[in-house]
Amino acid sequence: MKGIITFVGVFLLFHEPGLIFAQSTPPQGISYQAVIRSTSGAIVPLQSVRLRLSIRDTTAAGTVVYQETHQATTNQHGLVNLIIGQGTVVSGAFATINWGAANKFLQVEVDPAGGTNYTNIGTQQ
Repeated sequence: MKGIITFVGVFLLFHEPGLIFAQSTPPQGISYQAVIRSTSGAIVPLQSVRLRLSIRDTTAAGTVVYQETHQATTNQHGLVNLIIGQGTVVSGAFATINWGAANKFLQVEVDPAGGTNYTNIGTQQ
């Protein structure tokens, strides 16, 4: 019996506690990067742009379960960095998206002039 107690004690001392618990909270955001181009395909450097991001349920044309906008400034290479889930909410709540219920698709729309005249640049799972 003494050997079993010693083994359990050693296991508890050296076991990493984080491995015991599963993650129970949804993600707080998803990192996203894009190179912004004009309608003619030219890179848009050092400019304020607006993006509208939609999370769609089940298919690329499915119901929008969450939508937000971001005002961002491109760098010298036309790159923007943002976090999906931390923009200006248009509809839904990022924290309540049921990621396990069905496939999710991200639709990205952009206005390179920084307004709200969005062009759909695609939807991907």
